[in-house]
Amino acid sequence: MSPKNDDQRKRPRKGDLLEVTFDSLAYGGDAVGRHEGFVIFCRGAAPGDRAKVRVVKAKSSYGEAALEEVVVPGPMRVEPRCSLFGACGGCTWQHVPIEAQRAAKERIVRDSLRSLPGLDAVEFRPLVESPQTWRYRNKMEFTFQRDRYGKLIGGFHRPSNWREILDAQQCHLATDSSERILRAAVAEGERQGLDAWTPELQSGCMRQLVIRHSVKENALIALLLTGDEKLDFAAMADALFAAEPTLKGLAWGLNDTVSDIARARVVLATRGESTFEEQLGRFNFRVSLASFFQTNTLGAEKLYETTREALELTGGERLFDAYCGTGTIGIFCSDQVRELYGIEIIQEAIWDARENATRNGVGKATFMAGDMRLTLPTMVNAIEGRIDRLVVDPPRGGMDAKALDQLLALRAPVMAYVSCNPTTMARDLESALAAGYRLEQVTPVDMFPQTYHVECVAKLRLPVG
Repeated sequence: MSPKNDDQRKRPRKGDLLEVTFDSLAYGGDAVGRHEGFVIFCRGAAPGDRAKVRVVKAKSSYGEAALEEVVVPGPMRVEPRCSLFGACGGCTWQHVPIEAQRAAKERIVRDSLRSLPGLDAVEFRPLVESPQTWRYRNKMEFTFQRDRYGKLIGGFHRPSNWREILDAQQCHLATDSSERILRAAVAEGERQGLDAWTPELQSGCMRQLVIRHSVKENALIALLLTGDEKLDFAAMADALFAAEPTLKGLAWGLNDTVSDIARARVVLATRGESTFEEQLGRFNFRVSLASFFQTNTLGAEKLYETTREALELTGGERLFDAYCGTGTIGIFCSDQVRELYGIEIIQEAIWDARENATRNGVGKATFMAGDMRLTLPTMVNAIEGRIDRLVVDPPRGGMDAKALDQLLALRAPVMAYVSCNPTTMARDLESALAAGYRLEQVTPVDMFPQTYHVECVAKLRLPVG
């Protein structure tokens, strides 16, 4: 048999049952192992496991497999806390100790950047740990459905079947108070005999519940979204406020659109407050149901401290916060800069940024709404002199190439690139290096324990001369 045919014979095919020993964790959540030199990715396996897996996808150099049976558990395997682990998809690494999760994230960041030139001179700092590894999420979105027995449930979409909702009245990343509100909403929806929204029919009442939690105030605000107006809001509000004393505000919104985005087309009624206050460092921020705010409050404080340190601020700099959102990073750094500028495409976020600057006494702050490529030239023309510091915190997909070129053209002496996706960060850093910047330091930040997600702060410097 020729070597080529021999390779084809050894290469697993879809449906094959293999026994694989796994040795590491990959970005995306899978464990990585090898079968006769063929790389196998498998969700739910842990490093050190010897497991039987079923190949579900076979490519030329790797395969994806489903976990069938753990034959010999590895030393890193622990019992997940959540009964829905493996089905929900929200927590990919509950079966691995937090120490192993952190080590994997450090390695993933390094591996993602390995193709960049000059990496030997880069300082890779230890991962900054989240102060909380459970119950850290300050925002939760639940969806309602009637199960096959006709019971109203609230929970999360099953990743393998977007039409199916998993009953998740307990989530170990959510606060206890969020769980109590969800359970009360389900119970009151049942008492009122309300249907759940059915996507196939585009009809029904109970659709989504959004809950936001303030660590500073230990308070919550919630938005209940329905597909029609059959809800008795007064009774629902009574039930939710009685179930959770820290609930300070409830809104009822109509969401009868095709989109699954949890957003009200129109607000029908409210009770109590519509915003709360959150604190990062010494700074206070107004948060509404629609505001963007990092989902791990205490972790965000660590992330922003790391970013501020990377910027080497002395008090005399002009700081430009690209993709500024509600202004949190820039305002967090504001007491160590002379002037603050920011651009964000979402107008409502800019309104929040301006309000947050005012409430924190940031006098020299300018925030503009608009597309980066179109708005940046206008801002630059209005500024006399150069930008001294640049912080970039783009969406998960990374930077638009033209917008990145415009930002690099500012020639800020020091830049901090904040990323929630190490693979797109590597692509954008390559462009920064080509533009003359030098990558000095990389710091992973664990904002999302029990998941594969990792934030990262990369510090870049433009050499003098």
